[in-house]
Amino acid sequence: MRTILMLMGIFLFSFSFAGEKKPKITKEQFCHFTYGIYQQCYQRGLMAGTNCEALSKGIKFGKAFTEDQKKYIQESCKIGCFLGKSKFNIKDENQFIKSCLK
Repeated sequence: MRTILMLMGIFLFSFSFAGEKKPKITKEQFCHFTYGIYQQCYQRGLMAGTNCEALSKGIKFGKAFTEDQKKYIQESCKIGCFLGKSKFNIKDENQFIKSCLK
């Protein structure tokens, strides 16, 4: 009897968390995260022989991001990499965040 009650308790407890959705990151958090990727891709672009397209396509994503967010991150990586290859300056974090939040 105790075993059945314990199994039912575990069963009900596990379902109580099954319907909860994980909190999504805010737009500002997303922008700061993307800026970090942008900076890293810039640094990689400074290295000779870096393929910016392959670099941006090689980013692995978890389930936390939407398809639009994934595309935005990949585009930011490509831009950062291109700027690095061309030896141009990148945006500072404040500029990047402002344009990202629009």
